[in-house]
Amino acid sequence: MQTTGKFVQGIGYDKVKGKGVFYMRKLIVAVMAVGILGAVGVWGYNWFFSGNRVNDILIEKDDVKSLNANIQIGFGDVSITDGEDAWIKGTVDTNKKKLKPTVSYKKKGTVGNADIKQKGKLLAGLGTVRNDWDLELTNEIPINLNIEMGVSDSTLNLSGIQLSKLSIDAGVSDATIDLSGGWKDSFNADIDLGVGDATILLPADTGVKLNVSKGISGLEAKGFTSQGNGIYVNDAYESSDVVIDIKIDVGVGDLKFKLVD
Repeated sequence: MQTTGKFVQGIGYDKVKGKGVFYMRKLIVAVMAVGILGAVGVWGYNWFFSGNRVNDILIEKDDVKSLNANIQIGFGDVSITDGEDAWIKGTVDTNKKKLKPTVSYKKKGTVGNADIKQKGKLLAGLGTVRNDWDLELTNEIPINLNIEMGVSDSTLNLSGIQLSKLSIDAGVSDATIDLSGGWKDSFNADIDLGVGDATILLPADTGVKLNVSKGISGLEAKGFTSQGNGIYVNDAYESSDVVIDIKIDVGVGDLKFKLVD
């Protein structure tokens, strides 16, 4: 066939153009179908081989008078708050069998000892790994709380918990730690943050002393007075019978202390 201008001999240009659009649409649909099937295949692989698991955590109440709680989390999104139904309860939502946590509890005299640990380490694999922690800690007895987190986004609402001591070790983490509210007893807190931003909420009417050691990081401590050498206190520190004494070490990131009425 010979072509002249916008026409092919015996066939109008519009018809040729129409067929071209038709085949192009079929090609696009085919590509989309392959993409969707691929995505479904990846999801199916993760669901079938890795599983969609919600692991329950439960440490029931007994007659102990205080609790030592040791929580070790490899990575993920972490939420901790207070509760009344058990000493510790919650869920770990993960799609990796190897990340199932182990839970143990032993009573020694009037003290309960709880250990909650990540079972396995993160291995390279197909698809997105999910590891979401949602825990409630009792607000009825004093707790010596130790939390270790590797890589995490964490919201630790500890304002309703009776803390006797607090230790937080976070490698790479964006964290919000709420220690506001009314405290009946003094306690010490040791917080070690490697890389990440942290916001720490503290009560304005309770004495607070900060001992800050920071690397390449910004510091915001409105309402606190510097006493030199990384020591800061709030206005209530000198007159308060209850004091929260915090030692905090941060490597890289922004650190904010906020006083809450």
